[in-house]
Amino acid sequence: MLNSWWRRLLAGCLIAMVGLTGCEDATAPWDRYVDRGDLLFQQGRFKEAKEQYATALKEAETFGEEDPRLPRSLTKLAAVHDAQGEYEQAEPLLSRAVSLNEQILGNRDPQFAASLSNLAALYFAQRHYEKALPLFERALHVRQEALGADHIDLTLDLKNLAGVLAAQEHYAQAETHLLRALEITENVTGPDDLQLVERLNNLALLYRAQENYEKAIPLLERALAINAKQYGTESPGLLGSLNNLASMLVAQGTPGKAEELLKQALHINEQSFGPENPRLVASLTKLADFYRLQGQFEKAEPLLVNALDINKTKFGPEHEKVANVANNLALLYLLQKKYAKAEPLFAQALAINEKILGKEHPIVARTLRNYAALLKKTNREQGAQKLEARIATIEQES
Repeated sequence: MLNSWWRRLLAGCLIAMVGLTGCEDATAPWDRYVDRGDLLFQQGRFKEAKEQYATALKEAETFGEEDPRLPRSLTKLAAVHDAQGEYEQAEPLLSRAVSLNEQILGNRDPQFAASLSNLAALYFAQRHYEKALPLFERALHVRQEALGADHIDLTLDLKNLAGVLAAQEHYAQAETHLLRALEITENVTGPDDLQLVERLNNLALLYRAQENYEKAIPLLERALAINAKQYGTESPGLLGSLNNLASMLVAQGTPGKAEELLKQALHINEQSFGPENPRLVASLTKLADFYRLQGQFEKAEPLLVNALDINKTKFGPEHEKVANVANNLALLYLLQKKYAKAEPLFAQALAINEKILGKEHPIVARTLRNYAALLKKTNREQGAQKLEARIATIEQES
């Protein structure tokens, strides 16, 4: 079964909010609309950003189709639609931006390649791989013709192509692109540059999708060594590499080494941010989940209790983050048959999620399913059936 690694691999493949160099007056109305839109977009205020970008687009239409501000406006407006999952609205904007950039810049300009990648990324998000692949391939060709076969900017196109191919389970072709991206980066930056960490992680995740741990683990070990050399052995900069390598070791079946890495990550977090900082929660829950999977419930419990206390103190008793940890702790108690401890936590998680997300949200259905399992374990079949009926309704409507 295909792992979700390729979604992580293309995490950076979003519609690029980059524009073209123009000669416009910095005080012109178009610039003000774009600047406001950029600020609102960064703040996550998408509706307001959309209004500013739409006004900027209306202004840009008056400049004519030879003006680079027009495709830039189209791309920015498309980015807001994309961020909200409004792919049908984004697609014609990006398609037009591609045509305009080709017309304005020609078909050998790196910015034209970027517009091709933007449209391809949109198709990828919709799993229209047959549409995304030729666009990513053309973007690579354009950038290679413009910059040369060994330019560092080609690594983005290579990563994008690998992501689409891996999504289709064409692993050998994906591997070729990721190996080339790694080689280019190492030739440009040297053997210990931080840019190599992402390249190593991507290739390791591809091997994990094929359960080829013998190839994956040395890559993650190298990524960890690079981070340690650049940041130091006690730096939060190691956390991602520690967690990635621990996860791979668990998958390989060597949990002993994984435990030490997860404990190291927790130690770094505690030393860097203090014992009551919400940043600790991720490390506490990862280590607790490890112990749960190993059946070491007595080690997992205090970690989750600590995580729950931290979130309550920081965010208050009715925050979504409290609900997440409460649900995890309740599941742990359910596995231990500590039903009296599990039930109030499930009830708490359910109440918080219903209040914040609404009673018909899929996360509410997940919490209901856990709660129903507890009711069955405690011989309350009728109550469980009521919850299961709610779950069925939510799933039908989602």
